[in-house]
Amino acid sequence: MTQQYDQDYLKKAIAEEREVARLDLRVRTSTPGGLGLSIDSNVYLMTGHIGSGSGIRTSEILPKWRRHPRAAGALAIKHALNIKHDLEECTVTVGYGPGRRGIVEHYGAHPDHQAATMAAIVRAAIQMLTEKRDEAAALNPTRAPARRRVAARPKTK
Repeated sequence: MTQQYDQDYLKKAIAEEREVARLDLRVRTSTPGGLGLSIDSNVYLMTGHIGSGSGIRTSEILPKWRRHPRAAGALAIKHALNIKHDLEECTVTVGYGPGRRGIVEHYGAHPDHQAATMAAIVRAAIQMLTEKRDEAAALNPTRAPARRRVAARPKTK
């Protein structure tokens, strides 16, 4: 049995698109207003400068990585993701890097095999970008406030 394009599925798809934008593009996003989500609902990238009282100057439409095959393909090319379909097990695996890291999606958990492929691409991109962010944070730790023991402080007279 396959999943349908219902409100919950689209909310999860849009949330994952926003997560990729947050990790990759480092911009704020805005979700569509109201309850009427559709496959064509646009999510907007908030770009430009936030001025005093002028608000955000520009906004662009976020690519529909989880909802359009061409956008998902561009994301896979940008991050050099490997896509492998296993027709016997009805799965798609998207991997990256030299190791055996990868995301496996079953066709039955999505409306069709294209939706499963797009979901695997987006989730692999999220995992890869999160790992890169964590590695960069480990190599360049931020300055923490100095931790002093109470006994190490000079005594006042």
